Amino acid sequence: MGKILFINPGSEGHINPTIEVCKSLVDQGEEVVYYLSDIYESKLANTGVEIRSLPIDSVVESFTAYGNNNVLDVINGVLNTAHVMLPRILNDIKHEHFDYVIYDSMFGCGYLIAQKLNIPAISSVTTFAKTKPLFDNFITSIENQLDDSEVARSNQIFQSLKTDIETTYQVQIPSRHEIMNNPGDLNISYIMQGFQHDVEQFNAQEFVFAGPSVRTPQPTEFMNKINTSRPVIYISLGTVFNENISFFNRCFAALKDLDVTVVVSIGTTNNLANFDDIPSNFIVESYVPQIELLQYTDLFITHAGMNSTNEAMMMDVPLLAFPQSADQPVVSHQIEQLGIGKKLDSATVTTTELKTTVTEMLTNLDYYKANIAKIKQLQSATKPGYQVAVEAILNFKKQYVH
Repeated sequence: MGKILFINPGSEGHINPTIEVCKSLVDQGEEVVYYLSDIYESKLANTGVEIRSLPIDSVVESFTAYGNNNVLDVINGVLNTAHVMLPRILNDIKHEHFDYVIYDSMFGCGYLIAQKLNIPAISSVTTFAKTKPLFDNFITSIENQLDDSEVARSNQIFQSLKTDIETTYQVQIPSRHEIMNNPGDLNISYIMQGFQHDVEQFNAQEFVFAGPSVRTPQPTEFMNKINTSRPVIYISLGTVFNENISFFNRCFAALKDLDVTVVVSIGTTNNLANFDDIPSNFIVESYVPQIELLQYTDLFITHAGMNSTNEAMMMDVPLLAFPQSADQPVVSHQIEQLGIGKKLDSATVTTTELKTTVTEMLTNLDYYKANIAKIKQLQSATKPGYQVAVEAILNFKKQYVH
């Protein structure tokens, strides 16, 4: 039995793919200690892992200290969270032994904690993976879009933070790549190989594209209230950037006269009283069992979060993407490029454009489904992503843990 230190203070999209992985690792006899943000502790309930919380307010305060005007500022914010994470975790585990560590690829301290503990490391990747050359090219393209003074300011902050953290914690930070991507001895991505950018650039010995880490759910009573005798459209802007009442109202206006059933997930922060009248062919909920619903969905109108995109592809559901923030513009671009859906702008789309696009996509579902099938055929394994990931982790353990 091995003891795993798992560190993942990210949002639900970063946690969800690891849930089944953790369950399976525990079933295989591994002991898992999982650090995550205190607001998401319930996500790991009934997995068998030991849950330890991290203070989300302190993490967010450190992360947002330099703003989010550009990626360089975001990276500085990620690096700044080291002053919250490192002392908290290192002090907490100072009398414990771990055989290896697994951390989220966007968790800016995973790479550093692996150094401090001198143990093998696995990076859990829930967005597009980037090799160092790909990342360096990306940073160069960002710098070329900014004023020289802005780049100089961000560089100065980065160097100051880098020196401070290296001196304080006796670690090495080679470059921004290690902060933003946290490469491990092994890197496990929950993206399908056929959806990953520049997949030919990745060494198969170091990168495993496991695919969606989702277990097909047991049926609930939710589907009893959904009319599936006509096309089902599911609308969700995710759990983080979903406060967009005007967009939901335009969906009401655009789709109310179509012979479809529309299920809308508005999240817990929106108030139904602030919406226009809900058409009779709509069902609006604060939460829906997404994976279960996707099994019956014909078209998914989505924010193009990587989690949702993976789950839709797994269930062969075409996507109409309305990216809101984070990596969603890049994901939605890939959705359109690969012909598994389309993308529009939620800020500017008109009811007529939305209605026309939805009607066209419903008419041509076979085209989009065929392109999804092409992506899925490129997966080297037919097993669910969590099973592929667990096999890779246990093989890694045999190789690196002695």
